[in-house]
Amino acid sequence: MEGPLQTSIHVCHENAQWMSKLPEKLWDTPLFNLSLPGSHDTMTYCLDKNSAVSGNESKLVKFLNKCMPCIVRPIIMKWSITQVLTVTEQLEAGVRYLDFRIAHKSSDPSTNLYFVHMVYTTVIVQDILWEVLKWLETHPQEVVILACRNFDGLTKKLHCHLITCIKQIFQCKLCPRNVSMRSFLRFLKDDALQCVVV
Repeated sequence: MEGPLQTSIHVCHENAQWMSKLPEKLWDTPLFNLSLPGSHDTMTYCLDKNSAVSGNESKLVKFLNKCMPCIVRPIIMKWSITQVLTVTEQLEAGVRYLDFRIAHKSSDPSTNLYFVHMVYTTVIVQDILWEVLKWLETHPQEVVILACRNFDGLTKKLHCHLITCIKQIFQCKLCPRNVSMRSFLRFLKDDALQCVVV
């Protein structure tokens, strides 16, 4: 018997190629006039329940989590999780605006970057970027907007590392910075660009 989540995921696959089905007259619509489905805190489906509280959270939240973890931690997790579908499932559902809140764990000596919403994720940013690329390669007429923000704990060096990862992973699919927002979809389709970073 299928539950509501399995039914939703099944229905979602019908939206996986909605951009490729847009009438050509919409290809010349400026980006700021398009309504794109997006997800809030895209990566919260894989938050690490054992993770430290983000360095960006208030001293009070950190203190309460330290003093009463058995009470506070479940509340933090309940507030933080806004998505249950994986990033691929969200893309299959028609989501084209991904809200990536990126952070570096202060206790991590590596250059690994994580996603964050009060606590850190179990996955690293680089792996998810590869997952998005893999999806784009199987959906060549679709475009995804990556809204990267927060940058908790990122030094200038780590920020440069993030930019390098994005450029290396998406390469020729990455939309250049100087593109006019007018006739946006036509430009992307004509040049086979599929990834916009904001």
